[in-house]
Amino acid sequence: MLYTYWKGTLLSKFHEHDEKECLEFGKKLIEHSIRQNINIKTQKVTFRFFLDSIKKRKDNKQPIYRSDHLMAFHTLMALCYLGEIDLDDVEDGILVISQKKRKTCLS
Repeated sequence: MLYTYWKGTLLSKFHEHDEKECLEFGKKLIEHSIRQNINIKTQKVTFRFFLDSIKKRKDNKQPIYRSDHLMAFHTLMALCYLGEIDLDDVEDGILVISQKKRKTCLS
């Protein structure tokens, strides 16, 4: 499983993706925004604002739509791609836990 965190709060969990594929999501979001004539500085501010709003909703135990979870994941990956945050950061980043299939022992 892949767990996303923002400012120490667990935002979402997803099925595992590899790091390269995750960063590609962020890259595509950045490229799409550039095509919309949104400069990088504005994108960074907007991405952080969106993640803050999702964190606030999570802290207040308000519902978060699936599309917002996906957008939060993409914005987090965009900030990682831009070098704003580190993927392995404890407060802001991603925790990957591999789930190994357990073998059942029949006696």
